[in-house]
Amino acid sequence: MLNKISRYTIILLIVIVSALYLPDFFSMLFDKKVTTPRMDYSAIIDEFVFTKHHSMGQTEYKDIKGNTYSEREYFKLLPFMYYAYLEKWGQLPEEVHGFKLSSKAIRRNSQVFRVQTKYIDPPIVPLYIMFEAEPDYAQLMIPDDVFRLGNTIEFLDPTTNSVLEEKSERFQNAMLDAGFTFPAKLVAGNGTNRKPFDEGYFIKDANNNVFQLKMIKDVPVCINTGIDPDLGIRQIFISENLRKEFYGWILTDNNEIYLITYDDYKLRQIPTVPDDPKYAYIADESTFYCYIYPVNKHIKISGDGFRQMIVLDNDYNKIAEHVETWTPYDKRSASIVKHFLFPFELTTYDPLKHVKLQMNCFWWEGLVGVAVSLFALVLFSRKRPWFDYVIVLFTGVFGLIGVLLIKPED
Repeated sequence: MLNKISRYTIILLIVIVSALYLPDFFSMLFDKKVTTPRMDYSAIIDEFVFTKHHSMGQTEYKDIKGNTYSEREYFKLLPFMYYAYLEKWGQLPEEVHGFKLSSKAIRRNSQVFRVQTKYIDPPIVPLYIMFEAEPDYAQLMIPDDVFRLGNTIEFLDPTTNSVLEEKSERFQNAMLDAGFTFPAKLVAGNGTNRKPFDEGYFIKDANNNVFQLKMIKDVPVCINTGIDPDLGIRQIFISENLRKEFYGWILTDNNEIYLITYDDYKLRQIPTVPDDPKYAYIADESTFYCYIYPVNKHIKISGDGFRQMIVLDNDYNKIAEHVETWTPYDKRSASIVKHFLFPFELTTYDPLKHVKLQMNCFWWEGLVGVAVSLFALVLFSRKRPWFDYVIVLFTGVFGLIGVLLIKPED
């Protein structure tokens, strides 16, 4: 009996290891890598332009009309990206669309933000740093305490693991006076001192109202932003920038993205649905980028099999859009064969979940692989314990490898 338990334990380990590595190894071996071009928009010629890397280190530069360019010619089409090179070469234009160009002016009027799947619901340690928003020093100083939010707000001294009662009470009273209802549902902030200034935290309360909480001269400041509680906020991202156009951005349950502007917290919606809605932004499946330049804004939505770009003017009106497509992974031959060969695969990372080990099942397609595995087991080794067939029935080729490698005792 003990020998049987030991054998099936080893077979189980083989199944787990095989399910972790064999599908990935199969994809790496047989899936042809798709080389996709980088897409940008030139404010010089008002056209989409592309960079494509070929084998042997060759790089092709062209525009949407098929015109080709040398590297330096291409850099001149994108002065807001390659201004450092152009300035060094003495080829930076004096102005573009009325904006006078210099490295300093471009940096001061540019900003990038993104929404990636792994940042939407990441595992977090629910301890936060409250910076002094108006410090006496030239930079933000990391405080000696931290705080946590739940049914109340508590500041903690990490060295003694004790609650700072007086400070906790001051902040709690400030929040209650502003109309905050505990417990907090969402806490969003930029917890680093590597930023030009601090805007504190944007916190969603029990009634879905959003409040800004910060500290000025050791005094808690809590403001009800007035953001619609029925907006369906999924996540808030905060990024302090010297442009001071917006505090950050909101992602909703409907895959909408809004900027929280400095104009009394008014929201400005960012386009996430192009003319062809099948290339719209879906938070759990694609990545959203917004590149803000002095004369326009570039929205890039990247998903499996496509890259969509929407160009906006400084008033967020659409100027142009374009999509590049390729065969998505699930429709490529290697992926289709993998789904038929393996009934499932195990992964050790899922950006939307806290648990590391995840199972992706391909049961209907995988039945083919299960049938082939059962046939192989019968063909090569007919005298088998009945439980070996059960293992192969549920685990396919992974179980077949295990039961063939670890033979039963005679």
